[in-house]
Amino acid sequence: MSSRFDKLQVAPWMISLLQLAAYSLVIILALSTMLIWGQVILAPLVSSIVIGLMFGPLADRIERFGVPPVISGGAVVLIFFLIIMTMLTAFILPLSGWISRLPELWYKLQGILADWQGMMSAIEGAREQLDKFTSQSADMVVQVEEGSPIKTVAVSAPTALAQILIFLVSLYFFIATREQIKSFIIGLFATNSSRTTFAVIFDEVEQFISRYLLSITFINIGLGLTISFALWAVGIPAPFLWGMLAGLMNYITYIGPVIMMATLFGVGLVTFDTVNAALIPVIIYTIINGIEAQIITPSILGRAMTLNPFLVFFAITFWIWAWGPLGGFIAVPMLLIMTTVIQNLAAHTGVTENKKPQKPG
Repeated sequence: MSSRFDKLQVAPWMISLLQLAAYSLVIILALSTMLIWGQVILAPLVSSIVIGLMFGPLADRIERFGVPPVISGGAVVLIFFLIIMTMLTAFILPLSGWISRLPELWYKLQGILADWQGMMSAIEGAREQLDKFTSQSADMVVQVEEGSPIKTVAVSAPTALAQILIFLVSLYFFIATREQIKSFIIGLFATNSSRTTFAVIFDEVEQFISRYLLSITFINIGLGLTISFALWAVGIPAPFLWGMLAGLMNYITYIGPVIMMATLFGVGLVTFDTVNAALIPVIIYTIINGIEAQIITPSILGRAMTLNPFLVFFAITFWIWAWGPLGGFIAVPMLLIMTTVIQNLAAHTGVTENKKPQKPG
């Protein structure tokens, strides 16, 4: 048997392939660990770069009037901050009212589940066991109360405030000094052709990402307003809240619309008396979102090239796993940036044509 193994020879290409796979696995594991452990710092930093690429051309237009980059960067950050604060203010009051109606929603869901006797029996059995367990352990009740949502918010508030501060400061410095950053990176290349290639790629990526994100933003605003009026027409309370939420969720491709459908179904259950009527807002949202995704967005952005749906879903899943909801919002822009850089590099080296990716259809 040993002689057979002695005669066995592995092709050099197979050894190289195994080495490449091993190195890739180590790099992926190391990067994943770094992203998770460095979430508090890396998440706002990366987000500031994505948003900075979006608002960079706006800063350029301000600077054309003779405004120095230090002031134009501050103006852009102030505009972005005011937009976010306006949205939060519009969210807080109506959302707090709906949170108080969660017990009513749970009561409606219990009524629906009552139609399935087997499922209801299992829930009742689990509840009886839970009641028995909690009645025998008063200490456990105290521990659960200590882990209340209010305490969770209070504990996580300093971290959230630190991330917001890191994001705003890094966004300001990226916008105000991005030309210096570009010049520094260009200086690292040895040849003039490499420097020229990088400068062109940087400008093309910034212009494309800015146009893409701004276009998607205006599309989502239109989507939110349309859904708001449609929900108002059928008697849904706080229609502007759900329309604005629909616009925000539309940034998270695939997953966002599913979350929105589930949310609107819950809103329908609280608003209407029957399950069929509760499906009305879901149907309205599905129709409007389908028109936006299949007709409006492709007509605005073009159908020249779409991102692979698997890559989009993988990117969203990975970034949500690494950075939570924030990762879901920046997943597609990050994938677009990487795809655009790779395609422009290939185009400038003569490997492929210069095509730019669009929103996944």
